[in-house]
Amino acid sequence: MARTHAPAETDVCIIGAGPHGLAAAYHLWSAAPNLRVTVVDERGRWLTTWRAAFARAQITTLRSPIVHHPSHDPSGLARFLHDAGLPSSGLDYEQPTTQAFDVFCDALIAQAGLPDPLPLRLGDIRNDGRRLRLETDAGPLGANHVIIAANPHRRVVPDWTWPLLGRRVGLVEHGLDIDLPSMERLDGKQIAIVGGGLTAAHLAVGATALGAHVHLLTRHPLRVRSFDTSPGWLGPKCLNDFHAEPDAAMRLRMAEAAREGGSIPQLMRNNIDALAEAGSITVHESSTVDTADIDALERCVLELTSEARLEVDRIWLATGTQCDVGALRSARWLVEDAPVLDGYPLVDQNLRLGPHPAYVMGRM
Repeated sequence: MARTHAPAETDVCIIGAGPHGLAAAYHLWSAAPNLRVTVVDERGRWLTTWRAAFARAQITTLRSPIVHHPSHDPSGLARFLHDAGLPSSGLDYEQPTTQAFDVFCDALIAQAGLPDPLPLRLGDIRNDGRRLRLETDAGPLGANHVIIAANPHRRVVPDWTWPLLGRRVGLVEHGLDIDLPSMERLDGKQIAIVGGGLTAAHLAVGATALGAHVHLLTRHPLRVRSFDTSPGWLGPKCLNDFHAEPDAAMRLRMAEAAREGGSIPQLMRNNIDALAEAGSITVHESSTVDTADIDALERCVLELTSEARLEVDRIWLATGTQCDVGALRSARWLVEDAPVLDGYPLVDQNLRLGPHPAYVMGRM
């Protein structure tokens, strides 16, 4: 394969080719078509990580409102679905299907003539006093501005799993590593899935389809919501008070409270209830693991706070991730000059990272 050559310099370098990176590139193309924009993503294609994650968990419908997408036109996705004759999700608020969102993003890429991202591995990003200098495996790249559209994070792994780690291959796996389409049959297996959000629900449904019996463990009663957060957070109803709060720690607590933990839409709740009635899923609501150990038969024994005792073959952790800007090793020199709160960089109204011409998107 031919070696990828990085340009010597660019006006804007976008790091990450997921939905947020695409949004940045498409907006810049629309506003300033002559701007030199370079997108860097080690995978070398748009939306690779996003598409793979949805496919692994067999997620067929998005939780986000139909106005959330990479185009600057809020009604763009709805109009595209109508014009293209693509099927609706059938949900109450017409959240887009994964396939429809995917096709729409491809249409935006084609419309703007966006090239594939450069498959470069990034080294350090430093400020040389004139511009930002990105070290890559294909040579240095100078950029007047850098947009970090990646999602640096660390996985949330409960403390009670520590005695189990390394005991047996496949005993404890994070939800990000579960690939349902490529998995062998699970007939007769008992699987504990920890989490009360949409990923946990999809993994539970997928595991039962492969023949397993699932124990779904949720810290709270299963919450049913159409969206991750109230639609009031799309506008002034909720954002006015948020923007008026001067304390960053308080704003973070407000944002976390708005999420209220994991939730699932009504359709998925109906699926879970049907499988529970059929005996394929046992839902342990308001129940967490107190202790975990391995018995003589190499099965995992879980003692729950509800005083129930489970013997399972595998544990899948649908416990999510925590934002951690420090996980983006290439940006460590930039982060040193920016305050960080619980893994989130504190940025200004322009989403600027400290004194540098670097900006963040997405969860950051």
